[in-house]
Amino acid sequence: MRRNLLAICLLPVSVFALDEKPLLSAQSFEGGLRLTSVGTYYVVDDNGDFQDAAVPTLPTSTSMEATFKYGMSENSDLEVVLPWVYRDKDWALLEGRKKESYAGCDRLSLAAKIGILKYPAGLIGGIDVPVGHTKIVGFDPDWGFFGGVWGGYRKGIWWVDGVATWGVTPENASGFKPGDRQSVVANGGFQLEGGVAPQLGFTYQRTGQTQQDGKSIGLEVSAFRVEPGVVLELDEDWRLDVKVPTVLAGRNSFVNTGLSVHVIGNFEP
Repeated sequence: MRRNLLAICLLPVSVFALDEKPLLSAQSFEGGLRLTSVGTYYVVDDNGDFQDAAVPTLPTSTSMEATFKYGMSENSDLEVVLPWVYRDKDWALLEGRKKESYAGCDRLSLAAKIGILKYPAGLIGGIDVPVGHTKIVGFDPDWGFFGGVWGGYRKGIWWVDGVATWGVTPENASGFKPGDRQSVVANGGFQLEGGVAPQLGFTYQRTGQTQQDGKSIGLEVSAFRVEPGVVLELDEDWRLDVKVPTVLAGRNSFVNTGLSVHVIGNFEP
């Protein structure tokens, strides 16, 4: 296995994504905590071919993600995502690092979602605040900017939602520019009696090559992930969003699977 393939932490595909759900009603607040743990069993190279993850045990990454949403008006809301990540010794070894675990925050994302007229669709834009651990972010944290579109459709007990974004981090004073980031998230399901809603989601994330003094270096990284799961309504204010994220394909990325549990509380005025 090529050693430079393992050092893909320098161009990470984030495990985090903005909420694809519709706008909150005006002055409503939603807060949650998502716990996710994944284990890596393969890596994919630049041609998309699978290779064994040649480490002693199953490399594991565990994350906690605080999520907040506030309905600013009937046509807009504000969203905040703050992720924290722990990666074990074998994960670090697979990345080509010293066999030492590490942990820290990723950049904090602050986004505004705006609806267009009466349609359940609109624009999204925001910033990545330069906080976080260099190994988690993939480079010395700096300001980032992103924009995109979101939309959804509902009919009877069925629903489908999606969001697509493009993010950039400008070149710094040293001439270094991280690769642009593209993300597409789609999720759909249907509501059953008893507050149970089976769902199936898909996520595609790509990070382009970094640039140094205008020249492309490093690797392009991408991953396609499927996320079957279920939403459980605990009561009128609280729900549990459970998914099994599994990477099926990509380039220069880790192939892993695991469990994600998102506890969400919704509070209306």
